[in-house]
Amino acid sequence: MLQLRTIIIALLVMVASQTNIAFAEQSPTVKQCIDHPETCEKAPSAKSEKNDTQPVQAVSFTAWDVVKLIFSTLFVLALIYALLRFMNKRSRWLTKRGLVEHLGGTHVGTNRSVQLVKVGKRIFVVGVGDSVQLLKEIEDEKEVNELLVMYNESLQHMLEPNERLTSWFRRLMKSDTKEEKKEMTSFGSLFAKQMQELTKERQKLLKQIEKGKTSDE
Repeated sequence: MLQLRTIIIALLVMVASQTNIAFAEQSPTVKQCIDHPETCEKAPSAKSEKNDTQPVQAVSFTAWDVVKLIFSTLFVLALIYALLRFMNKRSRWLTKRGLVEHLGGTHVGTNRSVQLVKVGKRIFVVGVGDSVQLLKEIEDEKEVNELLVMYNESLQHMLEPNERLTSWFRRLMKSDTKEEKKEMTSFGSLFAKQMQELTKERQKLLKQIEKGKTSDE
């Protein structure tokens, strides 16, 4: 519960930081216009002056905005991945938290069924109808182990969708980090190449200047 609460608080903080709240000015009421007519005459003119004098700002989209967008996307993916892992662990914990576990059952008639119940390390066959009756206790260790293996396999199949999602998010985050590393290395190599070209051009200019000085002498 603490991890889930932390994730929800982080999401709320992230959403709140991206929103801006604007408060509009209140227009004068009818009573104020009757008592002070000059306020009603000045109010629309002042508002129009504010609208006229307000400069029009061009929307700019810089490289820093792209970086922030990438990091915010990775942050959201990390939160989803953590939430899926938490749900997966919680579902496993809920199935194993008690000493009494329901392993399965089948209906044999109207409001009648046969159920398998595990109490500690013992497995009982129970008949459920108008009342609950103990039909049999499975004492063969081999049969008990086979039933437990079948139960764990069915439980694993139920948890597979969450595990697939978590593995998919893990691969996606790894691919994003690899692409970022490739972009950083390509940018660094391009920057180093440009710096080498600039130093070569500077050396050529210095040589030309020195040749011009010697020819003048």
